[in-house]
Amino acid sequence: TREPGRPRVPLHVLFSDEYRARTLMLWVFQVFQSVGYYGFGTLVPMVLGAKGFSVITSLTYTTLVFLGYPLGAALSIPIVERVDRRWLIVGSAFAMGAFGLALGFAESAAVIVPMGVAYTVASNVFSNAFHVFQAEIFPTSVRATAAGTAYGLSRLSSAAMPFVLLPVLQTSGPGAAFAVVAAAMLIVMIDIGVFAPSTTGRTLEDVAA
Repeated sequence: TREPGRPRVPLHVLFSDEYRARTLMLWVFQVFQSVGYYGFGTLVPMVLGAKGFSVITSLTYTTLVFLGYPLGAALSIPIVERVDRRWLIVGSAFAMGAFGLALGFAESAAVIVPMGVAYTVASNVFSNAFHVFQAEIFPTSVRATAAGTAYGLSRLSSAAMPFVLLPVLQTSGPGAAFAVVAAAMLIVMIDIGVFAPSTTGRTLEDVAA
């Protein structure tokens, strides 16, 4: 809850000279990251169906692929504090784009399942890194407002995503659908790699300044 006597931070403060660049960077990130993180879960069962696998086989492969989520969460524990989180986000976004394209163009289960597991591992490292990162780049006075509004944009992006990805899947196939995901991850990589500050090993006051 908000501390008694502390005024609510108005939204326009995020667009002051002090915070505008970081606000825009985080908003762009949140709009496009959801395409990679949530788009995969939306696409996988339909992609497998489009490749000719039966419903039962598709569900079996999807279950195996989703084992990567807890593996990615476990992997992120030892590395999220050791690797610069800005570059951890960039690197895992690259991995998501590459593994997604490999899965989209693969035809055999021997390739699809390992690429899917690799994707989900990378995506959970990505998710854990950016949740820490977005809490570090704003001072306490505006942190909740900044992170909350940006994350709200990701929910809107997630709601719109099926209306983009599913028509591409239906008209152009799995490879094209994952090419859209890879393009979104490329935008994320540029956004974070070029415009985001480094945070690992720095105090919050130093980052905020």
